[in-house]
Amino acid sequence: MDEYVRVAEKRIERHEKARRVAERKLVKAQVPAPRSGEPDGADGLGKRIEKILEVAKTEAEEIRQQARKESEELLAAAEKTAADADSARAGTERAAQREAQLIISRAEHEAEIIRAAHEGTLAALGQIVEAVAELRERFGGDAEVDDPAEPDDAEPVTPLAG
Repeated sequence: MDEYVRVAEKRIERHEKARRVAERKLVKAQVPAPRSGEPDGADGLGKRIEKILEVAKTEAEEIRQQARKESEELLAAAEKTAADADSARAGTERAAQREAQLIISRAEHEAEIIRAAHEGTLAALGQIVEAVAELRERFGGDAEVDDPAEPDDAEPVTPLAG
């Protein structure tokens, strides 16, 4: 947006300058009316008209060139703005992809830690079940061994003193 304002301000300055130049040329091009001693025939009028037309053609060409230059500058500014926007979009997209990949990596790592802890807990519970079964067999206990995966409302078992 700032670029557009700068271009518009430059355009206004150039138009103002072109207007001043055109006014000076118009003043130079104006041929004074013939003095009382000079004949004012068709030849004199024709020369004045030719000079006015010449100045008008020159001014028209200058205005066309100025307009062409301004349109090229505006087009270049628009292309730069579009390129900047495209670059910013691509940068944001890359950053979002990196962030998403980082989040996925962290989640996978945390899931692996939880999975390993779960497997360790299951292995420990399996060893406890085996130890309880072995103790029952050794000491002749009749109580059932509960499945560690199912919660038990029974009172906690106190460890045996050795």
